[in-house]
Amino acid sequence: MLNDTILLLRHALHACPEVSGKEEKTKAMLMDFLKTHTTMELHPCGDGFYAAHREMDPNKPVLALRADYDALALPDGTAAHLCGHDGHAAALCGAALLAEGQTFGRDIFFLFQPAEETGAGAAGCTELLQKEPVEEIYGAHNLPGFPMGQVVTRPGTFACASQGVTLTFQGKPAHAAYPENGVSPAAAVGRLLCALPPLSDPGRYSGMTLCTVIGVEMGEKAFGAAAACAEVWLTLRAEHDQDLRTLYEEILGLSRAMASEYGLYFSHQIQDVFPATENAPPCAQKVLDLCGGQLLRTPMRWSEDFGHYLRHCPGAFFGIGAGEAHPPLHTEAYEYPDALLQPTVYAFLALMRG
Repeated sequence: MLNDTILLLRHALHACPEVSGKEEKTKAMLMDFLKTHTTMELHPCGDGFYAAHREMDPNKPVLALRADYDALALPDGTAAHLCGHDGHAAALCGAALLAEGQTFGRDIFFLFQPAEETGAGAAGCTELLQKEPVEEIYGAHNLPGFPMGQVVTRPGTFACASQGVTLTFQGKPAHAAYPENGVSPAAAVGRLLCALPPLSDPGRYSGMTLCTVIGVEMGEKAFGAAAACAEVWLTLRAEHDQDLRTLYEEILGLSRAMASEYGLYFSHQIQDVFPATENAPPCAQKVLDLCGGQLLRTPMRWSEDFGHYLRHCPGAFFGIGAGEAHPPLHTEAYEYPDALLQPTVYAFLALMRG
């Protein structure tokens, strides 16, 4: 049975979690599975790959279906599939098995992408959209808290844009007995933290915009030395990319002003960049119609790097319920539910047929 085949694959993937950018065994396992069970061409794409289902006389829009396959990094240096990417990849393999030898009136590309958790995987895999004439692209994510198998999506933003920001304030060291001989970042950082909440006031933006303080590190626990350097770690989040850019620029402007006032050297870095996942309305409606979907009223606050594809090609991202009482994503109790494999495969099948 199809379900037994992909169930075994899902469990094999679950037992071999690999962090973003290090998914060598996972990638090999998926490629071997497709080579064994299909006759599809396999091609490299960014750091991932895709399988090609080609037809002699296609007359419908060319589709791409995407799944991610990286695991979460844990504090102890290991990894675990606590977001369900093992299930996503297994379900897409299941859709490829159903496409084998069938005629849909269109070419279909099954895209397997690494490094979603860091936001680094999709950008490279947009290479597919240059290599093949893809006209629509779709992807899915399991959603604990929603009824098992229920498809949900919305036109416009499905998942928010986000980016991590590290703000660094460098002063001058001094002995703790003579702090006046140094330049401390303490006052600048304190004022900055108090000034951040008004910057994300909802009245200033076109949609939800949020600045979350992740942490602050200043000086070291050495009681003879005054602090000379500080870092502030923020996550910026917004429903729309332009709002995220506006918030980011305002924070940088304020940080530079604080550094200048207190005689500090200022620098910054960004990381884990995710554009907003903005669905094309016709494609979102197609998901709702073909998959028996329900309209999601507000965007998900979390981020998904699928937004990189949607900057280049119309498409839609959707969620599939993992059960209302299922443990949340990114928690120790989470594991992709096996019962969700078949509904996910059949949602992809509905899009292939549509």
